[in-house]
Amino acid sequence: MQDYYTPKGKQLTIHERRQIQRWKLEGRSNREIARLLGKAP
Repeated sequence: MQDYYTPKGKQLTIHERRQIQRWKLEGRSNREIARLLGKAP
């Protein structure tokens, strides 16, 4: 588990956006994706 989060207002990188798209296609929840990326849901 990561102990840090991206500062408020920081935009997602293209890599993160593509990874989110893959995870959504796999049926992962938004909370799970946020945890995997180390970001607040």
